[in-house]
Amino acid sequence: MTTSEQSPIKDSKCDNCGEELLGTFCWVCGQKDSHYNRSLFKIIGDFFKEMFDVDSRVFTTLSTLFFRPGTLSIQFRENKRASYVTPIRLYLFSSLVFFFLVAITSQTANVQLGNENNVNTTDQSPLASIQPSTDSRSRSREEIDDCLSSIRSSNRIDDRIFESAKDVLKGRIATLEHDPWCEAIFVAAEAMNEQIGYMASDLQLKEAIQRAEEAHKRMRVLQEFYSDDPVTLHMGEEILKTSKQGDMLNLVKFGLSHAYRFHREQDFEEVPALEIRGLRLGIHAAYNGKDFLEDMTENLPLMMFVLLPIFVSLLALMSIGKGIRVVFQLIFAMHIHALAFISLTIGILLSLIISRIPFAADIMSFVLVLFVVVHIYLSFKNFYGSGHIVSLLKFFVISFLYMLMLGTSLTAMMAYFTLVQII
Repeated sequence: MTTSEQSPIKDSKCDNCGEELLGTFCWVCGQKDSHYNRSLFKIIGDFFKEMFDVDSRVFTTLSTLFFRPGTLSIQFRENKRASYVTPIRLYLFSSLVFFFLVAITSQTANVQLGNENNVNTTDQSPLASIQPSTDSRSRSREEIDDCLSSIRSSNRIDDRIFESAKDVLKGRIATLEHDPWCEAIFVAAEAMNEQIGYMASDLQLKEAIQRAEEAHKRMRVLQEFYSDDPVTLHMGEEILKTSKQGDMLNLVKFGLSHAYRFHREQDFEEVPALEIRGLRLGIHAAYNGKDFLEDMTENLPLMMFVLLPIFVSLLALMSIGKGIRVVFQLIFAMHIHALAFISLTIGILLSLIISRIPFAADIMSFVLVLFVVVHIYLSFKNFYGSGHIVSLLKFFVISFLYMLMLGTSLTAMMAYFTLVQII
């Protein structure tokens, strides 16, 4: 048997179009010189490789993007692109992963109070063991005076805390028909009397007074702002009474506390209508937290994609005279957005790991934001080839305008989806 019979000469023509092959890929139709007459495991490997394009280009692209600011965009401008993932694929993949994580974490960090029948009385705390029921009864004046006398007798309750208890129990801050926070003070005071000499009971009473005072302040704002809006007033009360925790719930509580501190000296007169409307939207959004966040996270990627050409327009406007075509500035914009998305994705994953370490999440967030800002500035400087002073000036102008547009777009989207729920 001849050598040619032992090893047949491979066909040098493309199986798809019949043209002569000059390399691995056909120069006419682009089909790769390979077939599926192979091991199943090799075919599965090729499937995942083509599906996710996990090859050396991914690692080269990411290393260049993160460790050589602006170089990746410069390489595409100079038509040296074969070694890198395409900008649109990098942008889409990084944004989808980021917004997917945002959707998951935001849903788990917030709750839905709407359509719930069982709402507990107060926030989670060490007082949970002495919490009264939501059906708090009205206390007589004699009971209130006896409770205040009991509080006054404690050596660990100072004058300020005692005055706070007096303001709450006598209804000087807010008047409530059913007051679970006052009832918690009565329960804590009774527990203190039964455990004379125990510091823990005094501390529980002090905590109950402080939390009741803060709750009354927030209720006062609700009563002042929304006395003619029973729906919003009811939602606000449910948010204050619930034991459930959530970022949006806490944000509403913070907003109510801030409004009390800011407007109490003016006796809540001349409150800006915009502030009242904004807080109303926040209350409705927090009350229907999961539905609201689901609408937001579904539309955030689209919003960012729509803002991308606006950002490119700002870049083009600030680089007039540089001779850089708009298409390359679009590539630059997609690269820095991808950098931000990937960095924030890493930040979310790390925060899930170090969330229980004190100050670790805050330090990590600061370092991450600092890295992104400095990296984008250096990318801007290297891509446009300007000096530090000119680059800094343009960078801050573009950043301010873009953040303004981003904030406006987010606010408009939040208002829209909140109004949809209200209607």
